[in-house]
Amino acid sequence: MSVEHEFFGVVESTSGGGLYWDDTIEVGDQFVELALLADDEDLVTDSALDLAAAMVNGLEAFDARARDALVAELSERQSATTTFIDRQVDSRGEDLQTLLGLMVDNSGDIAIDVLKSLQLMRVELRPEAAQLRSSSGDEAFARFDYSIDPDESDELLIVSFGADGDVIDVEDVPE
Repeated sequence: MSVEHEFFGVVESTSGGGLYWDDTIEVGDQFVELALLADDEDLVTDSALDLAAAMVNGLEAFDARARDALVAELSERQSATTTFIDRQVDSRGEDLQTLLGLMVDNSGDIAIDVLKSLQLMRVELRPEAAQLRSSSGDEAFARFDYSIDPDESDELLIVSFGADGDVIDVEDVPE
């Protein structure tokens, strides 16, 4: 069985009883892969799909909020954002020119320049999270995957949003 939604169209059922839909859209000057996933089709409501559609329609604003959350983490020495930036600088050793070549801006503040230069690669929407609550708080409703150099590295900085639209987690995923 599949689900039909005004924004997403037909969302196909998976063999395991879940849902899957994907597309690629242009956000700003880059293409972003979108995926809507659910492990249990029965937990996905029309209102959750409407929330997911609203997030897609407001993707640029959510991207800005995600980047603000990354900037806010710069004051924490052991944060995921700081660890990611440190690894980017350390992995290039004395050849910082390669990192600087990836920058969209060179203000002299390498941490801010790295964050400005991150590319939004993928947005994963999990509408069933609107129905699920874990003992530790909200489940991730949306996950924004960022990369500094997607052609050369699988390293990601991931910002997760709850169903309420608030940032709930930032994760550094090394290669």
